[in-house]
Amino acid sequence: MIKRKSILFYVLLICFVYGGIEGISYLGLLFLQAKRVNYYPQSSVLSEKQKQLIKSRIEDRPPLGGHHPILGWRPKPHTRTEEVRINSQGIRADHDYAQTVEPGVVRVSAFGDSFTFGSEVANEETWERQLENQDPRFEVLNFGVGAYGLDQAYLRYLHEGIPFNSDIVIIGFMTENIHRNLNVFRPFYHSSYSDNIYTKPRFLLENGNFTLLKNPLATIEDYRRFVTNDEAVLREIGTHDYFYQIKYRVGPMDWLPSARLIKITTWSVKKRLNPVLTNEGSYAVSSEAFPLTTRIFDEFYCAALQHASLPVIVIYPALPDLDRQRSHQRKQYEPMLEHFHTKGFRYVDLLDAFVAYDSTLPRDQINVGKWGHYSPLGNRIVATYLQNYLNDEKLAVRDKIKTLVREACRTEHCCPNPTS
Repeated sequence: MIKRKSILFYVLLICFVYGGIEGISYLGLLFLQAKRVNYYPQSSVLSEKQKQLIKSRIEDRPPLGGHHPILGWRPKPHTRTEEVRINSQGIRADHDYAQTVEPGVVRVSAFGDSFTFGSEVANEETWERQLENQDPRFEVLNFGVGAYGLDQAYLRYLHEGIPFNSDIVIIGFMTENIHRNLNVFRPFYHSSYSDNIYTKPRFLLENGNFTLLKNPLATIEDYRRFVTNDEAVLREIGTHDYFYQIKYRVGPMDWLPSARLIKITTWSVKKRLNPVLTNEGSYAVSSEAFPLTTRIFDEFYCAALQHASLPVIVIYPALPDLDRQRSHQRKQYEPMLEHFHTKGFRYVDLLDAFVAYDSTLPRDQINVGKWGHYSPLGNRIVATYLQNYLNDEKLAVRDKIKTLVREACRTEHCCPNPTS
């Protein structure tokens, strides 16, 4: 009888302790929710919507709509919508471009993400077209692609931009892009990208070695396997995806508060060990993301010089950058600007353009949509600022540009046998 009471006592004690752990865990989850940290696991499988989207692309005649075996995706040639027109070369324009440049014209080719592409405005309202209209001495080719990382912009230049013999190469970088360089499958990064069903290449920087990991899903057969064996394929493509590696996934014990709290805590620890941003919101210079991104900039900059083009980095401020500026905080991307200073790179910080135009201008007049893309006015501010920069730097004359390229080649030591 005493033994039974003893066993019952310990059973009740264990239940009490375990109940306390779960109760404390539940309170911990409530505390995190108050801090806007919710339990949001990453799915281990594709959603039915994603599968249907892939199937619909597969059922179209090859190639997959918008898919690119090397770059991941790019604008589909001959696309025509109310706002967007893509030429036969996959460039946002109403006409094709010859590879040779007309005399007296300075060709500028712009690479980057949706801020370069000009999402949510018409062709005529992009900063590229407005710059052309404001100053006919410049011909501006729009190689921007929505959702691109700097890595994809660089690869698009290498694979598609070089033959156009540009005098100036714009390296566009929206400040959030530092995250994208760690990513292989966009839905791993954020649920807002759930419809981005194509994978992308990415670079690795390990012990100073800069290597390219090719696009893991490059063919229609790859995507057929993705639909039929999605869990295994997601594990495969997540091997080198920062967000897949740090994030927790759906599990059978998720109904327990302690299981959810442990997952959130583990995710938080992983982020702190390899952060993209510091607690203050600045780029974390010791993380994987910062040195990788600066190395891509270095390689991109040198590649343009090697092909007789003058590179100019253009920084697009995102919504948080405008908020930080108006509250007098340090720029999130200041460490990147310091890198450019150290390297002697040419760059234009468009936050300065918006401040110079009107630092009190309501944000909804500059930005449109949930992503904060630039409005027609925002694009005009960009076009005018870049026009002034090009004129101030005497970059409307091709001979002057070629002289600067030769000088930069000697300085950067990245051009083989630079001519004097």
